[in-house]
Amino acid sequence: MRRDLVYFYPAPMKLVYDAFYNAANQRFGKDCKADPFKTLQFGLNYSFKYNMNGGSITAHFMPYQNGIAVNLRYTIIQAFGARYQKHAQDYTAYVDGLLNVKGALIQLPVEQFLDYESRTPSGVLPQQMPPQQQPVQQMPPQPAPPQQAQPRFCTKCGAPVTVGSNFCTKCGNKLN
Repeated sequence: MRRDLVYFYPAPMKLVYDAFYNAANQRFGKDCKADPFKTLQFGLNYSFKYNMNGGSITAHFMPYQNGIAVNLRYTIIQAFGARYQKHAQDYTAYVDGLLNVKGALIQLPVEQFLDYESRTPSGVLPQQMPPQQQPVQQMPPQPAPPQQAQPRFCTKCGAPVTVGSNFCTKCGNKLN
C-alpha cells in the first residue's frame, strides 16, 4: 500500500528539512537515509499504535509559494488497517513543535516533488540554485475553515473515524 500526505510550512527549506530530519532520528526513525534538502527515508516497524507491520516512509521536500511543501509517502506492507495518517499526525506535530509553526495539509501530486528532485542537484538549497533552475511556484490552496462536523463512526465496528477518511483505521471497512 502506498499513501501520500502533503504538508505546507511557511518557513525556509533548511529549517523545515532539519526539523523533519531531527524528528526522524530522535523520535520516529530507524536507519534514516538522507539526500539533503530533497528526501529523507526511514523504516516503519511493527507498531500497535500505528497498526503497521513494516514498510517505509519517504519525505520529499520542495519549495512551494512562500515556504516548503513536504510529501510524506508511506509504503506499508500491511495494506489492511494501517494508521499511516496517525503516524503522519504524530510526526508533523513533533516537527510543528520544533519549528513553532503548524503545517497545513494541502493537495499536490507526488510527481511535482519527483520532477523537482530530478532537476535539483543533491544537497543544494533552493536559494543557491541559478535563477533558471528555480521551480515554478504556485499558490497553496487555502485551508478550509474548521467546521463543527458531526462525529463519524464505522458502520461495521463502531470505531470513531476521521472526517474525509475512506476506510476505517480499526477494521479497514470501506466508508460511504
